[in-house]
Amino acid sequence: MNKKLLFVITVVCGLTLTLSGCNFKKADVSTSRTFSQEVINYDGIEGKTAYDILKEKYKVEADQSSFGVMVKSIDGLKNSDNKFWLYSVNDKQPDVAADKYITRVGDKIKWEYKGI
Repeated sequence: MNKKLLFVITVVCGLTLTLSGCNFKKADVSTSRTFSQEVINYDGIEGKTAYDILKEKYKVEADQSSFGVMVKSIDGLKNSDNKFWLYSVNDKQPDVAADKYITRVGDKIKWEYKGI
C-alpha cells in the first residue's frame, strides 16, 4: 500500500510541475509580444515608395511637411526627445523623405529607432 501511495504522489507531483512549467512558458511568450520592434526590414517593390510599403505592413503615424513625410511612430513606438525613426535603403541614408523615395526590386529598406 505504501508503494502505491508513493507512486501516486510522485505522478501527481510530476504532472503538477510539468503543467506549471508549461503555463510559465506560455505566459513568457505572450508577454514578449507586447514589446515593439526597434529595427524593421523589408524589400523594395518596383514603383512604390518606402513609406507606402511601410504603411502596408505596419501601423504608422506621421506628419506631412514641405520636405515630405516625417514618421512619428511605428506600431506604437513613438519618437521621443532623444530617439526617433530613421530609414535607410541598401545601408545608405537617402536624401529624400520616405514618401518621395521610389523603391526598386532588390532594395533593402531598414527603419531603425535610433538615439541621438
